[in-house]
Amino acid sequence: MLSLINWRLKVTVNDGRAFVGQMLAFDRHMNLVLAECEEFRRVRPKKKSGETEAGPAQEMKRTLGLVILRGETVVSLSVEGPPPAGDDEKKNAVRNPSLFSGQPN
Repeated sequence: MLSLINWRLKVTVNDGRAFVGQMLAFDRHMNLVLAECEEFRRVRPKKKSGETEAGPAQEMKRTLGLVILRGETVVSLSVEGPPPAGDDEKKNAVRNPSLFSGQPN
């Protein structure tokens, strides 16, 4: 799990919803912290009187931002994409403070 920090993940929970976001943290209970998170869920329209079947299910999308998911509800994880390209530059800057000062290494 540690190797997935900052990666973009799709997390499915037991009620059928899916959350897509950048994983910032996790713990031993599989609680997850996702940044820039979006929620996806399937919604079936209600039957109108006189109809035998409801229309096709629609996928609803909602932007949530920072989310904490309880590990007990997590059903599956899958990788949606790599970490953002800017993260490598930030890590190098923290390891090498002279990048900020303008002085040679």
